[in-house]
Amino acid sequence: MSHPIYLSYNIAVNTEQKLDILAESSRFDLSCACKFPDEPGRIRGSQGRWIYPTAMPSGRKVFLLKTLQSNACVNDCSYCPFNKNRDLPRCHLQSEQLARIFMEMVQANLVSGLFLSSGVVGTPDETMAQMLETVETLRRRHKFRGYIHLKIIPGASQSAIEKALQTATRVSVNIEAPNAERLGRLASKKRFHQDIISAMDTVRRLCQQNHIRCNQTTQFVVGAAGETDREIVLATDRLYQKFDMARVYFSAYQNFDNCAEASPNMLFPDITQESEAMQDTYVREHRLYQVDFLFRRYKFSREDIFFDEKGNLPLGSDPKLVWAQYHPEFYPVNVNRSDPWQLLRVPGIGPVGAKRILSARRQMRINRWTDLNQLGIRLKQAKSYLTLS
Repeated sequence: MSHPIYLSYNIAVNTEQKLDILAESSRFDLSCACKFPDEPGRIRGSQGRWIYPTAMPSGRKVFLLKTLQSNACVNDCSYCPFNKNRDLPRCHLQSEQLARIFMEMVQANLVSGLFLSSGVVGTPDETMAQMLETVETLRRRHKFRGYIHLKIIPGASQSAIEKALQTATRVSVNIEAPNAERLGRLASKKRFHQDIISAMDTVRRLCQQNHIRCNQTTQFVVGAAGETDREIVLATDRLYQKFDMARVYFSAYQNFDNCAEASPNMLFPDITQESEAMQDTYVREHRLYQVDFLFRRYKFSREDIFFDEKGNLPLGSDPKLVWAQYHPEFYPVNVNRSDPWQLLRVPGIGPVGAKRILSARRQMRINRWTDLNQLGIRLKQAKSYLTLS
């Protein structure tokens, strides 16, 4: 049974306008808004639509149009600006409409990939069918062979997930909260284990069984359910260990009920005055990204992460620097003899810097601090943790 979408407009809305509405919706998803020097964040493209970067396994960056198929939804998730209880303009793009306008952007060299999600219209499988039709239209009719990230709707069937894995480059099931109790505070219709964890496991299992080269990611909403950073960090570690996650993202919770009054010309008003608590939530998001970076690139374990008495990451310090301060016996690290993992424990030395040091050591002994400067090491941070002798 299909479920019609009703536009809350009194004027005709063309395909371009629909895409503007649905793509603009993506700005409320803050993943990729937090960025590292070698990982650029989201930007507005020349047409005003949000463009998101992602890294291929080869390291090559591709830039994605991020949009919804529909912003109508039957769910009541409190963190989502498009839940069923909000009075907002709703619209839907047919699969061919979305595929055609996306290909026009590709041909104009504005984007090279697609990040497709949707509100839940009807059942999870009905929504997945619409999204899969878009992807299959791109693959078969338009012969698009580029990057496609497809959201898996929680509660989707195994057959829908399998079709997604066969056509997408990457899929994701957003976990939103670190456990069932926390998720229950945010969404009455989403079941943590039956709908979300089960879908993640199905993705992992099907990829392994069928040798499918499609990886998965997920995302937490930070600060929405009273969860601690420790809960999120421990859950993040389990996700990497159990489900072979390619990446975990974090999005600071935005309280849309505290928005200023909307101007008639604004579809989604920004929050004009952010509270101190909101600013702290953005810093929390940043610290969690730093921990994720330590897990993925620095070979840190969850036992290496320190929390305050409330179970949160210190807002004022990089978690790598905190580890160094708790382990004075580990330093100084010898630049000329230490293993790569030891170099990566030094504040101011990242994966690129460690590789440069190892490469330089094969050519000569590093005897001067200026040698490290020339290798791009941040000596202001690193010098007190290193020795050259």
